[in-house]
Amino acid sequence: MLGYIVIAIIAYLLGNISTSYIIAKRVAGIDIRTKGSGNAGSTNVLRTLGKKAGVMTFLGDVLKGMIAVLIAYIIAKLVNIDIITAKYVAVVFVVAGHNWPVFLGFRGGKGVATSLGAMLAVNPIAALSCLGVFIVIVLITKYISLGSVLGIACSPIFMYLMKKNEGIPVTIFLVLSVIYTHRENIKRILNGTERKLGEKKN
Repeated sequence: MLGYIVIAIIAYLLGNISTSYIIAKRVAGIDIRTKGSGNAGSTNVLRTLGKKAGVMTFLGDVLKGMIAVLIAYIIAKLVNIDIITAKYVAVVFVVAGHNWPVFLGFRGGKGVATSLGAMLAVNPIAALSCLGVFIVIVLITKYISLGSVLGIACSPIFMYLMKKNEGIPVTIFLVLSVIYTHRENIKRILNGTERKLGEKKN
C-alpha cells in the first residue's frame, strides 16, 4: 500500500507543474489564469499567446502525464507491487494534480493533454484512438472543447473493446473529470456561444 501512496503523491505533484503557467510567465510575464478564458491550459495559451506557446504547453502537459506513469512503473518494479495498478494510480493522480493543483490554489487546467500523455504510457492504442476521435470532431465542428469531451468519452469504449477491463474505471474517471472541467464550455456549445477554432473573440 505504501508504494501506491508514494506513486499517488509523486504523480499529483508532477501534475502540479503547470506548463501553461510557466510558459505564460516566461513568454509574456503574465498569469495565464487572468487572461482569455482564465483556464491554465493549452487552448487558452494558444488563443492568448499564439501557436508556438500553445504547442509547447500541450507537449509539456502530455509529457508530464507520461513521466508520471513511467515513474510509477519504476517504483512498482522496485518495491514489487502490481505494475498495472501502479500505472493507473499515476494516471488518476497526475490528472488530479493538473486539474486541481495545490500550488496554484486548485485552479488548474482541464486535463485533456495530461490524460492523453498518461494514457499513451499505459495503452497507446486506446490513447491514439481517442486522439483520432478528437481530431475528427474538431475538423468537423471547429470546437476544441467538444472534441476533447467526445475524445475522452470514447476511452472506456476502446478499453472495453480491447478487453482491458481493469482500465475502464480509470477511464470513466477521466471522462467525468473532463466533463466537469468543460462544464462551462458545454453550456456555451448548447446555447451557441462557444468560440470555434480560429474564431476571434468579439
